[in-house]
Amino acid sequence: MLNSVLLCCLLVFVGAYLIQYLADTGLFRKIEPYGLDRCHLVVPEGGETQAFEDLAIDYEKGVAYLPGDDRRWWFSFNQSIDGIEKHGHIYLLNIQEEKFHRFQLVDYQYEHFHPIGIGLLKGKENRLFMTNHRKENGAIVGTVEIFQDDSTSNENQLKFIDSVVHPLFTTPDDVLPIDENTFFVTNVYHYRKDYSSFLHTFEIATRRPWTNLLLCSKKSQWDCSTVVDRIAMANGLAASLDLKTIYMAASTEKRIYVFQHDLQSHALTFRRFLSTPFITDNIFVNDRDELIAAGHPYAISFLQHEKNPREHRAHSEVVLFSRPKSNSTYKNVFLSNGEILSASTVGASFNGKLLIGALFDSGILFCDDLL
Repeated sequence: MLNSVLLCCLLVFVGAYLIQYLADTGLFRKIEPYGLDRCHLVVPEGGETQAFEDLAIDYEKGVAYLPGDDRRWWFSFNQSIDGIEKHGHIYLLNIQEEKFHRFQLVDYQYEHFHPIGIGLLKGKENRLFMTNHRKENGAIVGTVEIFQDDSTSNENQLKFIDSVVHPLFTTPDDVLPIDENTFFVTNVYHYRKDYSSFLHTFEIATRRPWTNLLLCSKKSQWDCSTVVDRIAMANGLAASLDLKTIYMAASTEKRIYVFQHDLQSHALTFRRFLSTPFITDNIFVNDRDELIAAGHPYAISFLQHEKNPREHRAHSEVVLFSRPKSNSTYKNVFLSNGEILSASTVGASFNGKLLIGALFDSGILFCDDLL
């Protein structure tokens, strides 16, 4: 009798877990598209293969910095696509005119360039911090590259400043600069697919809290330390306008961590969670100190799209937290079945326009009157 009761309890527990797991993937969610009729896609000339997974905006200049790449290699971490080595680029986007310019990298010392996340450090000459995955001796190495915008002398040039490589980097995804010698960076995976396909799949499927947030600083040389550990897919980073609040997305946890940031020691104190209705990707703080989050509401379509972006479309979703420091309420601003742009990874705003980028699809989706 006791064994039967225990077995019944076990089955109920497993059943409840599976139902919750499937619910978290979005399987039971009804997708009702919103906002697509107010959007149009803009693709840079000659950039038909360039997907913009992340972006940074200089509000004073009215421009966005976009790390672009043919990112189909991300699924396998094999940077040879269709038998050809592809390379990424950085674009400058005039938001009002919806025009792109491609930067030339000056003094960049390495053969490969595959940027993903980007952080802007405003100054007399803007600095861009970018996570990058380049090849060294046949192996892919995750780095943070630092460039200076030399647009004052030549609007098409980014000057290479420094490259940061550290043993704690497993799969650097997004970067948040605090000053010229300090930045935060997330590791989105502990096990990359090219290291162990089984462990990589196991880590994601079971939502293992194996990733982290690092703090990197430079005195005589760069050094990094773990400041937040045990996160399930640490992903996008953003900061409030005064830098006193740091936001970090945890993708498969479907939430955003909110930390108080000590400006002197850079210590982080956890304050609260912001929950999202999707697998959270990149996050963005606009000039009104609002937080915009983009992600993937239906995990199955995203996984199919990730494996074969040419054959499968994936849903996209963007939400807005108007008071993220004190209130967890969000507003749904965009939701689609991936008709024009699949797998939204970043959402940002400028003068009432919503800008959306994606993991594999080319261009930026411009949307009016959604915020």
